[in-house]
Amino acid sequence: MLLLPAQAGEAAAVQNQKSILEAAESFIKAYSANLHETPTEITMGRLDPRLKLAACEGPLETFLPTGGRTLGNTSIGVRCTHPKPWTLYVPVTVNVYKQVVVATDALPRGTILSKEQIKVAKRNLAKLPQGYYVNPEKLIGMKLKRNISGGLPLTPVMVEAPRIIKRGQRVTLIAKISGITVRMPGKALAHASAGDHLQVKNLSSKRIVEGVVTSSGEVKVGT
Repeated sequence: MLLLPAQAGEAAAVQNQKSILEAAESFIKAYSANLHETPTEITMGRLDPRLKLAACEGPLETFLPTGGRTLGNTSIGVRCTHPKPWTLYVPVTVNVYKQVVVATDALPRGTILSKEQIKVAKRNLAKLPQGYYVNPEKLIGMKLKRNISGGLPLTPVMVEAPRIIKRGQRVTLIAKISGITVRMPGKALAHASAGDHLQVKNLSSKRIVEGVVTSSGEVKVGT
């Protein structure tokens, strides 16, 4: 919580609105600088000029309301506890611009992303509530779940790992036993993508085992 002294020289009975705005602005600047790696763009809202609040005899207290947003349109709480307690919420807009991954061109649903189809560009994080990516490498090989337009930032809800194993498909189980790599035939019991944990029926022992799907479509079991 940031404490700032009340405005000096103000009318005895009324809190100067400028002091309220300055307290709120100082708080959100300090809060944003601590939260975000990149500089923030802060725009303070206005207070109703007809608003008359009792002059605070102590420092103004500033805070982020419970559940308050830290990006986009939000508000900062300002309150006085003496002599006549009051609380006010000051509107503010916080924008943060950062390099994020976007599509180079319009792409249809089902596209398997390649490095030529994505790039990084500066975008306002306040407009990306569903998340974003900063590393293009993490998206290469991912599958689009819907059509997207060129320049659109890619978010986690837009992509998924492509399914490389189907339920009932024959797969190769790989296990290391006493330092020796052993391969065994198996049957997948579910659909899976690379990196997924998958249950497989070992066709040799008839046992059900669990392993991790590799990018080549094999299933590693054990350690």
